[in-house]
Amino acid sequence: MKFDDLREFIAKAQELGEFEQINGAALDEIGGIYAINGEKQNAKLFLFDEIPGYPKGHRVATNVLSSKKRGRLAANIPLDLEGKDLEAFLSKRLEEKKPVPPEWVTSGPILENVVEGDDVDLYKFPAPLWHELDAGPYIGTSSACFELDPYEGWVNIGSYRSQVYDRNHTGLHTAHGHHGQVIRDHYFEQGLDCPTVLSLGQEPSLLVATAENENWGVSELDMCGFLRGAPVQVVKGKTGIPIPASSEMVLEGYIMHPDHEPMRNEGMFGEGGGHYANSVPAPVVRIDTIYYRNDPIICGEPPYKRVVGRGSYLPGNEVQLMKMIRDAGFHDVVGISNAGPFLVVGIHQMYAGHAKRVADFVMTGLRNRPPKYLVIVDEDVDIHDPKDVFWAITSRTDPQESVHIYRNNWASAVSPRFTPEQEEIPLEHGLTVGCVLIDACKPFAWKEQFNPVNDVSPAYRKRIMDKWGEYLTEEPQRGDGRGAAAVARGDTM
Repeated sequence: MKFDDLREFIAKAQELGEFEQINGAALDEIGGIYAINGEKQNAKLFLFDEIPGYPKGHRVATNVLSSKKRGRLAANIPLDLEGKDLEAFLSKRLEEKKPVPPEWVTSGPILENVVEGDDVDLYKFPAPLWHELDAGPYIGTSSACFELDPYEGWVNIGSYRSQVYDRNHTGLHTAHGHHGQVIRDHYFEQGLDCPTVLSLGQEPSLLVATAENENWGVSELDMCGFLRGAPVQVVKGKTGIPIPASSEMVLEGYIMHPDHEPMRNEGMFGEGGGHYANSVPAPVVRIDTIYYRNDPIICGEPPYKRVVGRGSYLPGNEVQLMKMIRDAGFHDVVGISNAGPFLVVGIHQMYAGHAKRVADFVMTGLRNRPPKYLVIVDEDVDIHDPKDVFWAITSRTDPQESVHIYRNNWASAVSPRFTPEQEEIPLEHGLTVGCVLIDACKPFAWKEQFNPVNDVSPAYRKRIMDKWGEYLTEEPQRGDGRGAAAVARGDTM
């Protein structure tokens, strides 16, 4: 389903009974309301209005994609697909994936209000204090940051947090190693400031595409067109970077070269790992132009320890990882899943070193940073069942032989595990971290002699279920403790 803008998506959420408007919450209350709401499965979309100190109609939308239905609607995934049918749909879509370039237009709702130069004043728009210990208000926590590579001419979109410093300057936490940081530094190495566009409220499929982490040179804007089944309409801003014509509010300006504008401390800020990220020096963004619709809506979705992130409702990550592994030429990889903190890969071992070879490829970081903890298991282990994965780790590993440390891997600068000395390193210098592989496969050299599994074999299970399945199939229990099969047989207590 294609949505023309965020307002149409919100109307759909209201139609589904997944919407609530809250009037009168203060900037230091919105974050807490958002977080407590976001702890629930399938949290409602909350729209805050009549925020004290701001005109009625200057609104903040939270938990926009925080339900199964809304996540799928934004990603254009049919609501009725599950299991193998869902996997087949996502696999087919990946095979058919192709860029759909944006459509350039000369007008759009985003041009209803344009403020430039000395009239730029970020304080006129609500920017909540999202977490109790944040260094200040953050106007961008669910934003889309557009940058144009100066060498190759393509547009990247990332989602980076933006702290408000003053009326026309913000921070931009561009994580080291992401395409946004590389493009920024392509300008910096030439002594130039980096032009940028920050969309603060947009049709949600753009946020879904932003999180796709496309390969270098592939624009998420083009992939958003494919995802939604229609090109994204854009207008040209003063920097030449495309601006979504239906966005709610857009900031346009430059990420300033440190020689032109001193870096400022960004943060601290409550981050996704469940801890606050410390304050570090980072380049600032000078805002030269603000575009906004009448009654603008700023989206907010900052991390919290217990908040279910928007990615939790977007199926397909494992399907994409499997495609990347197969495209790289690996065979006999049977599945990918997650179990607690572990990324789990199941394989059918065909030669000595097979498991380690697959692990080495995954540890390069597919679509993003390498997994902090990777587990490789045999094909008889149910990778979707954490109990089965932990059983394999417990029973099939010898820690002195089966645990491997990968050093100096690409890491997130917001990790709380860095030392106080490392925390003082400027954001653009980057940090690395160790990652762990647990090889929970049977040793290939003697896997045929490995002790048999003490379980009901598939063939034996089928024979038993065929004959006695009415007693063994899980059913809802009646109030008297009898299942439906017992009631049908007329069994008494």
